[in-house]
Amino acid sequence: MKVVIGGFYHESNTFNPFPTTVDDFVFVEGEEMLDRVGSTEIFKSAGAEIVPTIYATALSSGILTEDTYRFYADKMLDVIRKETHIDGIWLHLHGSMTVQNIGSGELQLLKEIRHIVGNDIPISLTLDIHANNSVFIKDYANIIRSYRTVPHTDQRETERITAKHLVEMIENNQIVKPALVRLPMIIGGEQALGDTEPMVSIFNKLEQMEQMEGILTASFFIGFSWADTDVSAASVVVVPEADAYADLAQKQAEELGEFVYAKRHEFQFDALVLKPEEAVDKALLADVKPVFISDSGDNTTGGAVGINTVLLRMFLSRQDLKGKKVCIAAIFDEEAFDECAKCAIGQNVRVNVGINYDENSKSVLVEGVLKAKGALMGYLGSTSDKVGEVCTVSCGQVDVVIANRGDSFITINHFTAAGLNIYDYDIVVLKQGYLFAELSAISKLDILALTPGATYQLLEELPFKRISRPMFPLDQ
Repeated sequence: MKVVIGGFYHESNTFNPFPTTVDDFVFVEGEEMLDRVGSTEIFKSAGAEIVPTIYATALSSGILTEDTYRFYADKMLDVIRKETHIDGIWLHLHGSMTVQNIGSGELQLLKEIRHIVGNDIPISLTLDIHANNSVFIKDYANIIRSYRTVPHTDQRETERITAKHLVEMIENNQIVKPALVRLPMIIGGEQALGDTEPMVSIFNKLEQMEQMEGILTASFFIGFSWADTDVSAASVVVVPEADAYADLAQKQAEELGEFVYAKRHEFQFDALVLKPEEAVDKALLADVKPVFISDSGDNTTGGAVGINTVLLRMFLSRQDLKGKKVCIAAIFDEEAFDECAKCAIGQNVRVNVGINYDENSKSVLVEGVLKAKGALMGYLGSTSDKVGEVCTVSCGQVDVVIANRGDSFITINHFTAAGLNIYDYDIVVLKQGYLFAELSAISKLDILALTPGATYQLLEELPFKRISRPMFPLDQ
């Protein structure tokens, strides 16, 4: 049994004006990628010959340039072209990659793979639960399964499951076609957390379906709301165990779609949602620590740029911070970072922070002491990878982390790598929406500030032009 494996993962925010390029990815290829994915252990246990291609992943950001897509796609495709007698292909993709002049990156990649290998080789996909699935993806992939956690903690488990199903499909010499139902709804990521309703009920429904005879996998895809594309929407996918169960899978997909769509009004914010000024007031008056404020409109985990200074300016302008120690992590400003990087720790710093791209990223003078220098760590599967650098300027009660690229502090180690102790702070402002697991576990109060930007939370107010209509909640 010979199996080709690969990963090409990106969530593209079309409201982010800056395109994503080759250098924005964490990239390894060949044998070096094997430890990056959970499927490796499954294929080794099955005695399969594993042909590694690439593992390329990047923080959510603007749409990919066509050259960037071609760079990584061609590396993967070149390996596949050189192989003979392939029995199966296993891929971990996101599902919401948008490419200039192309559209859905995942659909294009699958089409190109099928052009090489034909239609008789099973392809197994692990997809992010925030995938915007083209209705045509079912024509090119045989196994499709989403994560079951938001925030995501089960990627490796899902990788193992999709690998196991691929092994079974190869051994049984059975190739099936998934059933996919697209739902006329888009859901903000912060309104669909995995441990709250209606997601708990939906996940339970998926588990029940997968216990049915004839059903291999059942998945719900929330979709990615900050992508104005023709494929942007929620969807459900049900994969049959064999061709004989194709009608059952279609029936179950339709029932699952109706079940989810009936719950569309139940998707609500879990955190305390406040306007920016109100969020600052609430945090300063809180008698618990740490308090986390999500700069939700500039959420780099959702593809925003990370350049907004709205909350930074608010905190710096306050005369009375109630004795609270505040950390802003982090503002993406290469010029400000370079200025700080020239200084030694303990040295006085006077720097303008904010790139003045728009009103939201208006610069503000930051005066203080250079407190720390450190590494900027990566995202999800790359949290142990250094992807950039940061400098922290302490302005009395406010510490400002300045980064040389856009990213998000999603783990405690992100602070440690930056040279900071997260427990020193009463209030932490993050370029996020929902809090990721480690930070959520220590948070005493989560505040989602309705800040402006590429990940603005009130979807009804965003200038969608390309999505299919009608679409809930834009259309009631």
